[in-house]
Amino acid sequence: MTQPGEGHGIREEAAEWHVRIDSDAMDWDGFAAWLDADPAHRAAYDAIALLDAEIVAARDAIRAAQPANDGADAAADAAAPPRTRKARWWAGGGLAVAAGLAVVVVPQLRLPSPAAPLVYRTGPGETRAIGLRDGSRIVVDRNSELALRDGASPEVEMRSGSAYFDIRHDPGRAMVIRAGDYEVRDIGTRFDVVRAPGHLAVAVAEGQVTIAEPGREGLTLAGGQRVDIAGPGGQATIRRQDAADVASWRDGRLVYDNAPLALVAVDLSRYAGRAVSVDPAVAGLRVSGVLTIGDGSRLVGQIEALLPVKATVEDHRIRLVGTL
Repeated sequence: MTQPGEGHGIREEAAEWHVRIDSDAMDWDGFAAWLDADPAHRAAYDAIALLDAEIVAARDAIRAAQPANDGADAAADAAAPPRTRKARWWAGGGLAVAAGLAVVVVPQLRLPSPAAPLVYRTGPGETRAIGLRDGSRIVVDRNSELALRDGASPEVEMRSGSAYFDIRHDPGRAMVIRAGDYEVRDIGTRFDVVRAPGHLAVAVAEGQVTIAEPGREGLTLAGGQRVDIAGPGGQATIRRQDAADVASWRDGRLVYDNAPLALVAVDLSRYAGRAVSVDPAVAGLRVSGVLTIGDGSRLVGQIEALLPVKATVEDHRIRLVGTL
C-alpha cells in the first residue's frame, strides 16, 4: 500500500489521509508531518474535510435534486445500503466524482457555512477518532456527541458522553472545550472529559488544563488528577487518578480506585443503554477494581458482585439500591 505523497497530487493525498483518519492503523505522526510540510497541504485537507461534511449534511437535498430513476434502477437505488465515507470518495472514480457532484449541485443548495461546527455522534457500539489539522487527536466514546470547529484555536462543544483529547503542544494554539456552564482550556496535554446531566468530570493523564466558568479564574489540574463537578452550586471534588487509567474505556475497561458509586453510575449509564441512578442510602459506597465493558449489558451485574447492592428497573431506568 502506498503512503500519501507517493506519486499523487496534493488534493489526492489529502483525500487519502481523510479516508484513513478513522482507521486503527492511522499514521498520526505521518499525518502531522504531511500537514507541516507545506501550507498547501493544510488548505487541501481542510477543503476535503469541509466538502465531505457538506455532502453528508446535504445528502437528502442532493438526492432530491437528482432526476428520479425509473424501473429497476430506482428499485436498486432504494435497496442499496448507505455509502460509507470511504465509498463516497473512491467508488465510481474517486475524488473526481465527489468533487464533480459538488460543483453541479452546490449552487442549488443551502450548505452549511464553513464556520459551522462539525458534529460527531457515536452509537452504543462505536467509538470514533477525529484528527485535527495540527496533528492533535480526539477519540469519542460510545453514546457521545460533540461539535468541533478546527480553526486557529480549536473549539469543542462537549454535548454528552465522553471524549479523550491528545493535544499537540503549541503555545499559540490553545483548545477550548465548552461543557455546559464550564470551559476546559488546554495548550498541549492528554485528558478525558465526561459530560452527563448535572455532572462534569475531567481527568488529566499528562500536562495541565484549566476548568472554569466563563470569566472566572477556575482551577488547574495536572497529570494524575481528576475533578468531578456536580450537585448544587457545582461542588468540585479533586482526587488522584493514575495517568494510565485515564480514558481506560479505549481499552474496553473501566478502572476505579475508591470512587463513589454515584460517580460510577455516570459511566454505567453511558454503556448500559439506559439511565442508571443510585439510592442516596448507598451513593457513598466506594468502588475499587476493574470492570470489563463488553457490550455494556454486564456492567451493572459486575457492580452487584462487588458491592451490597442490587439493580431494580423503574420506568426503563436502572436504580441501584442496598441489599442490607
